Amino acid sequence: MALEVVPEGATAVILRGPAGNFHADERLKAWNAEFFDKRPDVKVVGDDYANWNKDEAMALMEDWVTANEQPIGLIASMNDNMCAGALEAVKDNPDYANVLSFGVDGTAEACLLIEEGRMTATCLQNAYELAELLLDSAHKLLTGEETQIDTDVGNPLYTIDNVAELREIHVKAGALQ
Repeated sequence: MALEVVPEGATAVILRGPAGNFHADERLKAWNAEFFDKRPDVKVVGDDYANWNKDEAMALMEDWVTANEQPIGLIASMNDNMCAGALEAVKDNPDYANVLSFGVDGTAEACLLIEEGRMTATCLQNAYELAELLLDSAHKLLTGEETQIDTDVGNPLYTIDNVAELREIHVKAGALQ
């Protein structure tokens, strides 16, 4: 999606998870392969570790906004929490009314930010489904019903067009009303 919607010549910031963390590293590797390597016109003006932390991301974004004359056009965040922090830092700045922001996890907060039109998209890592599969797999392995279980959960992209589906997942789990 970012390939299609990020304007030519945009500036970007990257919010990384903890150094050496498998998920943080793999998410960044995917961003590089699927976006930044294909869009050399996009200039990265900030790239730092926020360690999955909203407050750290907010502080980094405040610094990046101050250090750059041109408004940042893209927030590439390795999780929703850091994306929310970066968005919080610019929420009252009219220069950032149309910033494109992408996170990962499909959290309830990301759902609300997408509904408000503040966050562009999130990719779901369905913790509720993972927990159910883990318990089911553990039962099957412990009872001998199975000796090996290989399973996969989907990772759909949620935007303003389908955020109602994400809301339903969180309502069912009790995370949203």
